[in-house]
Amino acid sequence: MIEYGTSGADREHRDRQASDGRRHDPATACPRRGTGRGAGRRLAGPAAAWLALAFLLAAIGGCAKYNTYFNAKRAFDNAERVRDEAIRKNQDPPKPVGQQKTDYETAIAKAQKVFDEYPGHNLTDDALFLRAKAYHRLESYRMSIQQFDLLFRNYPASEYLEESLYLQALNYLLLGAVDRSQDYLGQLGRAFPNSRWQAEVNRVSGDNALAMEEWESAAVAYRQYLDLGDKARDRDRVGLKLAECQWELKRYGQADTTLSEMLAKAAPGEVKFKAQLLRGRVLTRAGEFEKAGDVLGDLHESAAFFKAEGELALAEAELLAARGKDEDAAALLQAMPTEWQTPRVKALAADLLGYRLLEQKEYKEAYEQFKIALTMIKELEEPDRTRLINDQLRDYLAAELALADAKGERVPRLKLLEANAMLFGFDRPAVAAALYRAAATDSTADSLLAANALYGLWVTYQQHLDRPDSAALVAAELKQRYPRSPQAREVAAPGGGDLLDFLLVQREAEQKRNYAKLTNEERAALEKVPEIAVVGEGARQEVGMSVRRRMVYLSRRANVHYPPPEIVIPLGPHAAQMPTAPAAAEVAPAGVQATQPPQPAVGATSEPTPATSAVPAVPANVDSKGEPTAEQPPVVEEKPKPKKNRDANWDRLRTPAPGSRP
Repeated sequence: MIEYGTSGADREHRDRQASDGRRHDPATACPRRGTGRGAGRRLAGPAAAWLALAFLLAAIGGCAKYNTYFNAKRAFDNAERVRDEAIRKNQDPPKPVGQQKTDYETAIAKAQKVFDEYPGHNLTDDALFLRAKAYHRLESYRMSIQQFDLLFRNYPASEYLEESLYLQALNYLLLGAVDRSQDYLGQLGRAFPNSRWQAEVNRVSGDNALAMEEWESAAVAYRQYLDLGDKARDRDRVGLKLAECQWELKRYGQADTTLSEMLAKAAPGEVKFKAQLLRGRVLTRAGEFEKAGDVLGDLHESAAFFKAEGELALAEAELLAARGKDEDAAALLQAMPTEWQTPRVKALAADLLGYRLLEQKEYKEAYEQFKIALTMIKELEEPDRTRLINDQLRDYLAAELALADAKGERVPRLKLLEANAMLFGFDRPAVAAALYRAAATDSTADSLLAANALYGLWVTYQQHLDRPDSAALVAAELKQRYPRSPQAREVAAPGGGDLLDFLLVQREAEQKRNYAKLTNEERAALEKVPEIAVVGEGARQEVGMSVRRRMVYLSRRANVHYPPPEIVIPLGPHAAQMPTAPAAAEVAPAGVQATQPPQPAVGATSEPTPATSAVPAVPANVDSKGEPTAEQPPVVEEKPKPKKNRDANWDRLRTPAPGSRP
């Protein structure tokens, strides 16, 4: 038996002692006679204690790792129970708040502790998956994407890969990155063709198409998902989405069939209420008003329970308007309590009420309602139409207000704006025709305005009032009064003209007239294309055609020139041997040849030599006339201050003086 803590030499020495009937006592380091049982117990006591302590610490460490992950998993499961309960009741999973949110956050923190305190543990991929899924539940989709990316990169063969690919596709879908979502769905289909999540691929594909408002593709995907039978989970919710796609495609018969099949098996809940409400609207659009009234009439209690009274009121107002009871529909919408008016309900009610008021010719009130509706433009059924009518109402009301005080040429211009609003916004061609005729016959209207008015009158008669004879008379008048106008050309064309074609024809005619006015010399100069020599490769000359181009010259100031540095920056291993720059006093002024002192030979020592001058020195005790003077005290020369050790590159790095620039 090998005893830990002893070397091979010790074991060999102990075996020799055992053959003599002695046993080595590690406590006394000396041999002792006897059987060795007492000594054996003294040896085993400390060793066993240390060994037990080591095993205990290992067990505690291992238990701590698993216990940390267990706490994270338990917190996550507690949060999931709230979600599962909502799904069991056919309700939308609620957004995590309160204790559920706290449980998800606890799971994230505990899983992070596994990484921090036990790196490389075999539970690392479990903790990564738990964090990614918890972030997904908290709607922190970008954080969830990061965790899943770590899982894919570090554990490509993880047991959670199948579900992770599916959840990653959902993350990108909910962020609006539909292409990336489809990529992960494709990976899921290729890696796990028989996956239990494979059935969800059609559903997520339908959700992707629904988010992009591709109703046909979404409907096909949802139908394929429902055809899976028992493999398809949450059939009620998917059936409702399929009916919504059919509603958008205006296939009201198919939508009614889908909703009827779904409602026959749906459990009571919010999804069923939404399906019944949609079916009432589908029946209204299909013209089955009696059935629609029965369906909507049975939903008041459910609407109060789910706080959807406003949605039900909208559906009932739509039914009243379809039956021709516009006044009742407007009264219902105007009397809607404030607590029913969620932002969506308020916008849809304003949109519906605006159209009712427009039909009643209450333009100012309709304009106010359309402004409210446009605050939630994405919720509107026909947002482009509502925006167009809102713009037309704004122009019409402004023109009507300004027309009271307008004079001169402004009067027909304002009438033209009103006519455009009546024709293209309010669908009142008869009123528009009268306004167009008034603007065209106004004596203060210029040629452009009058031509536009006559053209609008022709469009009204030709396309809206179905009066071809009147349209022909207006066309003849337009061609007679303004024969060279674009409007005259359009009414003269068999199928209606095009403004671009008209402008191209006009430009061509103008070019022909200008060309006819040129002299023969001007024409020859214009048609002559000079040839210029172009230098080719080597010395060979090539003749090419010149290209006429417009040369554009830009004015710019002269380049800023800096004087060259007065020193040479030393580089390389011999930098210390380079001579320094001469002093500033040794630089000769401009125009004077500078004399350089003789330079010593390389390697010779240079001794300082006194400066010489051409002027003889004057004794200190003689004045300028040569007369002796009184003794003067000796002048004590100040010692020059030591120069600072300045970096040799300072002159190069400093900013040039203002006068140094050209």
